[in-house]
Amino acid sequence: MDFYELLRGPLAWFALLFFIGGSAARTVFILVRARRLNRLNHGKSFLGGLKSIVRGLVPFGLGYMKDRPLFTLVTFCFHVCVVLTPLFLIAHIVLVYESWKIQWASLPDGLADAMTVVTVMGVLFFGARRLLIKEVKYLTKASDWLMLVLIGSVFVTGFLATHHWGPYRPLLIAHVLTAEILLVTIPFSKLMHMVLFFFTRGYLGAEYEIVLGSRQL
Repeated sequence: MDFYELLRGPLAWFALLFFIGGSAARTVFILVRARRLNRLNHGKSFLGGLKSIVRGLVPFGLGYMKDRPLFTLVTFCFHVCVVLTPLFLIAHIVLVYESWKIQWASLPDGLADAMTVVTVMGVLFFGARRLLIKEVKYLTKASDWLMLVLIGSVFVTGFLATHHWGPYRPLLIAHVLTAEILLVTIPFSKLMHMVLFFFTRGYLGAEYEIVLGSRQL
């Protein structure tokens, strides 16, 4: 078994199971801790949480989004592309079909390429913010840079390998390796917010609704 087959086989399973298990464990831990601290049991808090989730899924649906239109637009585009591109890329769907005989509709190649470019541009945008905006730079940790580098590397190497721009085998290995490293790190990084989005938005919405009586979530 060569290194690529090792990455595609045992290490891919390890990364996937570690991501699922780690994300589930952290989610349970946060929910249990929140349940002990949370006293927002009024029915109105549920409605506040639901409204907050819905508004959080809509561009400019929340008050703070309107204050930073460029950041909001880039953030929404980035999150849509970084989640949907890997899920609906034809090459990934083929791999899943080969393993489990499951398939679904894929993105057109041109759209997938455009979404990849948007993701990489988003990485550059967030990197520039961490360098140029003093408040953001002050809060930036090494792990934040690691996440940006990993996401950018996954998409760049995948794009180059797909179009055969460069040595195909090394690019493919780099693509799979960085993707698996990213999966393993998600449960213990800020990227976990993508998993916890509904919980955190719901809790904040409930808190605003009951404690602060605010309509602007």
